[in-house]
Amino acid sequence: MDDILKLIDSRKCFIWGARHDGYAAKISMERHGIKPVGYIDSSMALKGCSAFGLQIQMPEDFFLENTPKGSFILIASGFFTDEISKLCEKKGWKNGRDFIAYRSLRYFNYQIDISGKCNLKCISCPRGNWIEHRKTGFMSLKLYKHLLKKILNEDPWVGIITLYNWGEPILHPELPEIIHVTHNNGLLAAISSNLAFKKDFKAVIEAKPDWFRISNSGWGTNYEITHTGAKWDVFLENCYKLSNYVQKYSPTTIVELFFHIYSHNRGDFIKLQKLCRKLGFILRYRHAALAPLDNIDRILQGKSISNQAEQTRNLQFLKVEEVMKIALRQRKRPCYYMDHLWIDWDLSVPQCMEWYDPSLKLFDNVLNVSLEKIKKTRLNSPHCKYCMEKGIHRIYCVYGDEKLILKKSSIPITKE
Repeated sequence: MDDILKLIDSRKCFIWGARHDGYAAKISMERHGIKPVGYIDSSMALKGCSAFGLQIQMPEDFFLENTPKGSFILIASGFFTDEISKLCEKKGWKNGRDFIAYRSLRYFNYQIDISGKCNLKCISCPRGNWIEHRKTGFMSLKLYKHLLKKILNEDPWVGIITLYNWGEPILHPELPEIIHVTHNNGLLAAISSNLAFKKDFKAVIEAKPDWFRISNSGWGTNYEITHTGAKWDVFLENCYKLSNYVQKYSPTTIVELFFHIYSHNRGDFIKLQKLCRKLGFILRYRHAALAPLDNIDRILQGKSISNQAEQTRNLQFLKVEEVMKIALRQRKRPCYYMDHLWIDWDLSVPQCMEWYDPSLKLFDNVLNVSLEKIKKTRLNSPHCKYCMEKGIHRIYCVYGDEKLILKKSSIPITKE
């Protein structure tokens, strides 16, 4: 900690990345006595916005107003840390002196699947397109407390706990208490939901989650095609309910509607844009992906995939073949997921948060192994080496590349 305090010294600290990792960096820095003064982010969806009381600047505006003499950058971008580092160096900022990556301070970003259940079987998700599944259940509040204690003891620069991966966290009967425990440990709590259920979630919002993402893939019947088993009227009603609950009980909660771009739903973007403005949500988007990475690997090997996975491929606007070509060219770039640790509800440690096959398990109980050992095991893993050699580790980075979305005119992005 002393090293980074000396590095920043009296300079203003800015965080590059105004999403999940950036929120984690802010709370972590503040817990260690450093108060960031603003965010930097190139996403047009965030232009003119603020997050947790900090204004978000476009990179070009930041570099016009700041120099290394008076400012310091902590890069907390998920997919593009290496790209941002090169840009900073090009602008005259020196790595290790004027900027560092947040990931260099911590072991992992934690994805804790407190719910091993989901109410949907979406065709783009392993819940709906993979044959073998993991055991189902919920992580108890008692075990969650033990897990948080271990994480904070071994990884003091962690800032946020993501309470989902393949499960639906709102199904967890103790979710409000889990959010409270997370806050009591000085951490932010992030959840994601499909909102495709009739279960009331007022108590969840009263617990004040810091970040709430809603998964969406269209308007009306278009939404129901890929959110398999969901009903549009239930989802829309829950969006209005969420907006009302947030305004009444937790106005600081950041709500993000995450739109998955398919060929059949591109025209729905404007409707969703208007809905988000009305409800006070941030609208984010990416090309719809085929999950899990196990499916991508099967395609690369010329093996068959399930009918549901094949249906997803046919509906995609950015096709798997194009994504794989781009990802292969990026295979020497870092693996974003190497910095993420997926802990399943039963405390087991799977290989990766984006691979799903139940046989891909590193450890049976995270409480019995050090985080350092987990990190080293993954770094030396034959599976990870194979994934990176094939460029598979960059595939979801390509799906999430907003510059590619603009280049392909995938959605009618407007300022109004």
